[in-house]
Amino acid sequence: MDNSEKADPWSPINYKLHANFVPKLVEHSLITLLSPKPYERILDLGCGDGMLTYKIQESCKECIGIDKSQHMIEEAKLNGCKDVRVVDCEKLIEWANNEGFVGYFDSVFSNAALHWMKNQEAVIEGIAKCLKPGGRFVAELGGFGNVQSVEKSLISALDKRGYNGKDLSPWYFPSPEDYTQILSKYKFSVSNISHFSRPTELPTTISGWVETFGFSFLAPLEDNEKEIVKGEVEGMCRNGAFNSETDKWTLDYVRLRTVAQLSS
Repeated sequence: MDNSEKADPWSPINYKLHANFVPKLVEHSLITLLSPKPYERILDLGCGDGMLTYKIQESCKECIGIDKSQHMIEEAKLNGCKDVRVVDCEKLIEWANNEGFVGYFDSVFSNAALHWMKNQEAVIEGIAKCLKPGGRFVAELGGFGNVQSVEKSLISALDKRGYNGKDLSPWYFPSPEDYTQILSKYKFSVSNISHFSRPTELPTTISGWVETFGFSFLAPLEDNEKEIVKGEVEGMCRNGAFNSETDKWTLDYVRLRTVAQLSS
């Protein structure tokens, strides 16, 4: 892995090939829940390749997409997004103060991004800073139990090689109770929160999924060992995740969806 990959491990090519289901699964339901209005300013937090940002910007006054990955922001621009920026979402308060976005947005939207942010309190506090009083937060993220089979397999494969697999996990998958507690701490009133299973058929293989999303587990390994680990993970997940009749893999996705309002 070269220095640029270490600094930004996200690959738009891998994302499109192995994970094109991410925006498709929520495109209608989550945006309908957001219900953008023509006069609203909306922040798409963790916008990735901008597929949903593009949809939202068609229905509101202004939509700004932010993401930590330069690679994904470049892809979002190619996908027609008008205003997308490289921002570390765990430093939202600093960004809002510096760029004049304190109390600026009517809504903050996020899909499949928040579970990548370990310092969740900093993120929620930053979201509160960016919203107008009474503004809304509409989000879906991985919930408790999300991709448990592949995460356990990756941890096991890394532990066996002398690494601390749990420490290498980049994910935060909260329960509804835990997430409600954080939101309440920063003066959000939760009007809806749901925790549900969404078994998800992969367009390729678990190995491809690990290549796209499991890069933090693979980072300490040499290239040949990465391939061996991906093969081991597929082997450990095969019984529960592979359908030999369809030749398809299905992962145990669990989602947490929430709608909350910032106190006026």
